[in-house]
Amino acid sequence: MRGNVRIAFIADADSVHTVRWSRGLAARGHQVRVFSRGTTTRCPAPVETELFPGRSTLAYFSVIPRVRKGLHTFQPDIVHAHYATGYGLWASCQTIAPLVVSVWGTDIEDALAHRLMVAPIVRRALRKARAITAPSHFLLDRAAFFEPAVRTRMRLVPFGVEIPDVCAERTDPSSDMKIKIIFAKSYLPNYAPDLVLEAFAEALKEYPHLSLTMLGGGPLRRGLEAQAASLGITAAVTFHDRVEMNESIRHIGESDIMVMPSRRESFGVAAVEAAASGVPVIATRVGGIPEIVQDGISGILISPGDRHGLSGAILRLATDSELRAAMGRAGRKIAEERFDLNRNLDQMEALYQEVLCAS
Repeated sequence: MRGNVRIAFIADADSVHTVRWSRGLAARGHQVRVFSRGTTTRCPAPVETELFPGRSTLAYFSVIPRVRKGLHTFQPDIVHAHYATGYGLWASCQTIAPLVVSVWGTDIEDALAHRLMVAPIVRRALRKARAITAPSHFLLDRAAFFEPAVRTRMRLVPFGVEIPDVCAERTDPSSDMKIKIIFAKSYLPNYAPDLVLEAFAEALKEYPHLSLTMLGGGPLRRGLEAQAASLGITAAVTFHDRVEMNESIRHIGESDIMVMPSRRESFGVAAVEAAASGVPVIATRVGGIPEIVQDGISGILISPGDRHGLSGAILRLATDSELRAAMGRAGRKIAEERFDLNRNLDQMEALYQEVLCAS
């Protein structure tokens, strides 16, 4: 589908996924406007953004008339809600254009956990949608379990990434350079940054030529810095708060190994970004991660909470440059075949065309 389709994104304007989708569609000649809660946006020109301030949950309800007015002014051909709770609520309250809903993970999990409060909002959005997308088969199954009536309208469309033209050279362990390990998730309990520090400290005792970059920021930072000090690894660990997308990709591309021991994960785009850069990934066997990381081929999968398994996997990859290189090549091939942003934009455009033809 080429040409000027007017697409209203109802989504977080500060999210990297919103930036990638909106920028990619705008580059293909579509007119994209993002309707978002908040006060800041990372969406680039020519993507337009309408922001609706308000931090409380009730603010989602109070601004519905303003959102509807904005949509009426824009006159979109497609309304696409990214996230089925608050943004799904906004999108389900409009009747100006056919609706597409993309579930991201915690929206479905919240609906399953809070059936009296969140479930009606998510169910309404899913039932009103002409099509529903999810980035992983795991999440498709979870959404279908939550609302079986809409299973036939569900489609797999991953969160794609831009594939670098050339991968950075990986470190040779025979040199005196460090083996660079990266953790690129928010500092939240669900992503187990504390476990990363424990496993890294264990591996560092066996192989001192390691460094760790903690990239993402979040409420646990001070506690993690104190933990690193108590483990005696402060000199080997660098903490960063949230950085811009290009800076994050640069850090990942300069690393030798990514660790992602999430306790829960519906997709895992950080693993895709690592794979696209030829970086092998150590991750947990949960949610949608096994759809990205092929155990023993493009990375190593461990059980959630397995500190010894994580440290052992770090040592295995740190001391075997040929294995790292082979897994890196395999991961890049997977990224090229399944998670190239251009391919995923093709999928989304085809879905829009299907919805418009059925309208």
